Amino acid sequence: MPARFLRKKAVGHSLLSIMLVLLLTVSNSTMVLASDAGVLTEIRSLIKTQYVESVSNNVLNAPTVEETLKRLGDPHTMYFTPEQYQEFVGSIDMSFTGIGIYIEIVPEGVEVLSVISSSPAEEVGLEAGDVIIRAAGESLAGLNSEEAVNLIRGLEGSKVQLKVKQGTVTRDLKVERRAISEPTVTGEILDGHIGYLDVNSFGSSTPEEFETAAKLLKDQNADSWIVDLRNNGGGYLSSALELAGYFIGSDIAVRVQDRTSTLSPIEARDPGWKIDERIIFLINENSASASEVLAAAVKDYGKATLVGTTSYGKGSVQSMFPLENGGVLKMTVDHFYSPLGNQIDNVGVSPNVVIQQADSLKAAELMLTDTTAALALARTNDYWEAWGELSGVVENNSQQPSLNYLHYYSNYSQVAQLSDIPLDKKFTVNFSGEIDWRSVNNSSIELINSFTGERTLSTFEPLGTSGVQVIPQVELTSDTTYWLVIHPTVLGTSGQSVQEGGLAIAHTITGGEEVGGTSKIQSFKAKVRISERNVITPYDPDYGAAIKDLSER
Repeated sequence: MPARFLRKKAVGHSLLSIMLVLLLTVSNSTMVLASDAGVLTEIRSLIKTQYVESVSNNVLNAPTVEETLKRLGDPHTMYFTPEQYQEFVGSIDMSFTGIGIYIEIVPEGVEVLSVISSSPAEEVGLEAGDVIIRAAGESLAGLNSEEAVNLIRGLEGSKVQLKVKQGTVTRDLKVERRAISEPTVTGEILDGHIGYLDVNSFGSSTPEEFETAAKLLKDQNADSWIVDLRNNGGGYLSSALELAGYFIGSDIAVRVQDRTSTLSPIEARDPGWKIDERIIFLINENSASASEVLAAAVKDYGKATLVGTTSYGKGSVQSMFPLENGGVLKMTVDHFYSPLGNQIDNVGVSPNVVIQQADSLKAAELMLTDTTAALALARTNDYWEAWGELSGVVENNSQQPSLNYLHYYSNYSQVAQLSDIPLDKKFTVNFSGEIDWRSVNNSSIELINSFTGERTLSTFEPLGTSGVQVIPQVELTSDTTYWLVIHPTVLGTSGQSVQEGGLAIAHTITGGEEVGGTSKIQSFKAKVRISERNVITPYDPDYGAAIKDLSER
């Protein structure tokens, strides 16, 4: 997964469903607790009669529950103790017992990435950037996420003693552990017109949360939509079917195949109204199972454009079977396919628009914005890479990289192309007439990293009345292409504006090379246009869930 998609963990729950993986790993290690004869007999019977495929006697004659599931070889079929089952349900519903923080493992312990509003952590003054170095009397240095989380979590109502570094100050805090529940769906308006719905899990309350958030955004005049399923590991199949109804009505949302190889259609649940404006769904390699049900349905019917990377590829359905000892068997009961019969298991759902390197959310915003406004956004740091990937700049880099600037500055003229420039290069720009120095600044003349869009601040020194030396304030990066962009906002002494912009392409030396001198852009002549009006233009194998209630079987 690219580093820019940071995996954040909530203590007691992961927003990206990674805590679910953690939980299932723990349950595998404790399956031996369920090895008594009564439970073994129940599980054998369930596997023999309900499992998605017929199983061999070698599986059914295993001496323990643990050995039975091992021989079955299905990472999605497993035994839960009552406590583990409750944690599993909590992971889907995004409810847990803890102090309410998202963390990242660092050498000293765990760094607080953010704090849940109204949580115990917020009440005692924990903030993003704090580093917890001890919990419950134990050092967190060198621990993995599971070990650290287990020290911070505990029974509801209990308290944990923390030692926290806040900048240069170290504090001792006692924090109460409480039940915390987060919404599985959040929404906001982006760019003044896009309704953004972030679906983090398919929990029991997800359909109600989705409808509430969507209606609120419609009331704010959303004219297009982004539904974010990135890092959503799934949840309840019924919730995915209800959300599908907002896009495909009561059409077939998924086809499931049981142990008899019968392929049965399941319809979406029509909520009575649909989102029918332009829609983009965001998916990535961690969008799994129930997420793939929804993504495949909207893709098959052409109701949305999928943007991002191919999804996880977990195309099986599980049901939860209560056992007499209070435990639960989670067992695979179906395989599922898209409405058009496309395979999902081990294949995934492919996007219509592939965005691998940039932030796919930024790309989606650009796709839903009119051309003029999108280009203005594209020229900013935040959207630069997304625009480049949408425009094919990444693919073009090895073919005609000198033409990539046209995707950003199509009406600008290329005035020079320089290679092997030193990292301390100074650039000279000559104009055809006298210029007003008040119009020369880091907005009118920009030095831009052509791949990232990062601007390098420069100072400017006059060279007579019609020349300027551009001096980068920091050393340039080796083996990198920069664009020196001269905008039409550079004015003549009489207020005349430059008729068109100009752009010079400069590629720095590779590491170890030394080239001296000052680059002079030889041929740039600012065309002066006189006007009556002066215009200044400014990983665990069990990842993924699609849980079907027994009542639906």
